[in-house]
Amino acid sequence: MSWRDWYPEGSTVFIGRDSYTAKHNEHGLGVDLYKDDLRVMTIAPEYVPMIASGVKYP
Repeated sequence: MSWRDWYPEGSTVFIGRDSYTAKHNEHGLGVDLYKDDLRVMTIAPEYVPMIASGVKYP
């Protein structure tokens, strides 16, 4: 399994009290996190478990 299977597009990623929609980075760099259609950050897949407090799958 690749990281794309672990973090599918449309998942909700929780960081603290905030929630973001996950999309795959177009350059294959990692997971882009969006809030209200605005890209807030890009996270390398190996750091998602360290940063995120939870992931809700679509």
